[in-house]
Amino acid sequence: MGILNLEEYKRRLESGNPVTIEELENELKVLIKEMIETATQEELASHLGYEKNEKSDTGNYRNGYGKKSLKSKYGEIEVNIPRDRNSTFVLTSLRGCRFARTSRS
Repeated sequence: MGILNLEEYKRRLESGNPVTIEELENELKVLIKEMIETATQEELASHLGYEKNEKSDTGNYRNGYGKKSLKSKYGEIEVNIPRDRNSTFVLTSLRGCRFARTSRS
């Protein structure tokens, strides 16, 4: 929807369809998710020593994503956390964040 865009926000006000608190909270959740996922991808690139889609001779590669549910004041936000093949990647950028407990099957 992009209501955090000032022009869209003004257009909604002028049309008599103001933005609700719930819409703003949902937009913030999307923004937080995107920022966290970008930060973790950059952190993995730093850990591996090469950017995504570059060749590497290290023997350790990206290995998909794991899902985590982050607790925030806007509710839980499900984020995709990148993994490496050797399982040596440890997030440092999310220290202090609270994650919801997940059940393992």
